[in-house]
Amino acid sequence: QGVVYVLDGEGLIRYVSPSVGPVLGYDPEGYKSAPLRALDFVHPEDRALAEALFYELLSHPGEVLTGEFRVLHADGTAIPVEAWGRNLLADPRVQGVVVDLHDLRPRLEAERLKGEFIAAVSHELRTPLAVIMGLAELLREEGLSPSAQESIDLILESAFRLKTMVDNLLDTSRLEAGRFEVSRRPVNLRPLLQDLARSFQGVARLSGVEFRVEVAELPVMEADPDRLVQVVGNLLSNAFKFTPPGGQVCLRARQEGDRVLLEVEDTGPGIPKEELPKLFQRYARAKNAQTRGVSGTGLGLFISKHIVEAHGGQIEVESEEGKGSLFRVILPVYGPHPSG
Repeated sequence: QGVVYVLDGEGLIRYVSPSVGPVLGYDPEGYKSAPLRALDFVHPEDRALAEALFYELLSHPGEVLTGEFRVLHADGTAIPVEAWGRNLLADPRVQGVVVDLHDLRPRLEAERLKGEFIAAVSHELRTPLAVIMGLAELLREEGLSPSAQESIDLILESAFRLKTMVDNLLDTSRLEAGRFEVSRRPVNLRPLLQDLARSFQGVARLSGVEFRVEVAELPVMEADPDRLVQVVGNLLSNAFKFTPPGGQVCLRARQEGDRVLLEVEDTGPGIPKEELPKLFQRYARAKNAQTRGVSGTGLGLFISKHIVEAHGGQIEVESEEGKGSLFRVILPVYGPHPSG
């Protein structure tokens, strides 16, 4: 249930809907005795936000604008609300700025419960996944027949894909809750990337894709190794998904001055130019992913962008339809010592 206000050009309340009683605890009749300033009912810390929205409405007659801030309940409780406003001062039927407030607490509570559910499910899935992947890696070293080796590769590829999906869902939940963190420590990045590349050799064989690895000597960096492996793993996973048999995927890493560049290039279908700006948004998936039946949640690049930016870096993409894509991660170097 929402509360509708009609304000004059000075921000004084000319009308409030009866729902102000059950939602905010105020007597609707109390607004009729004298003009009241709408901003006085906004939480003091959020008044600048609400005031900015009001002046934006005055500057854009007829447009619907939205904002989020906290208002004060009659008992002093701060209530988060979403405001939808429209300047209808020029409309003779209204002659006011209409603002519709909606209580965000039910939505925020639903998001909290969703986050807790995702975290619990992710935790329960991670343990058996770790066992499956660990045992499959041990079997890989047993000198099995080619057909058995191919089956092990398929197990590992499927388990890694599921692990990536679980990690991305959990990290999205953490981002929404404001609990996303990176734990930096000195990292020898080169062996990490080499180990990651080895874990994708089975995927390359199953996909019929040539996999090239060009990892140069790199400096020791202050970074979160698990997070960086997650980023490059997301990029490699996408590259192998989209690259057809006979194509090529390349992982490169090198130092350029005070930066480390990590690149994943593929010879897949490429990404339409108009889709590049929204590629790193949550749940964004290229149209050719859907038409080709490529599975995914649309969270990998969204999470990767946040991880890279949390390291003070940036992630870029170059793509041409029909030729392939190049994703480049640029990270600052915080450690002066080269790795061995």
